[in-house]
Amino acid sequence: MKCRSCGRELDKIDDPLSEDCGGDCWGCVGEIEALGGFEPSLTRVREEFKLGLRPSWIDPAPAGDEA
Repeated sequence: MKCRSCGRELDKIDDPLSEDCGGDCWGCVGEIEALGGFEPSLTRVREEFKLGLRPSWIDPAPAGDEA
């Protein structure tokens, strides 16, 4: 199966962002949720950025800048 949003192959062992989230990959779902301010997803996406899994991620509110 492939992600309905981006076409990424789902549940690939060597791709942590390919986790199947109901037909879309975590790469897409995590970014959408993080941009929407869902704190658990924002925390996880920030960690993935630090690990180099999301090199183009632009944090909407860098840690420490939350109002």
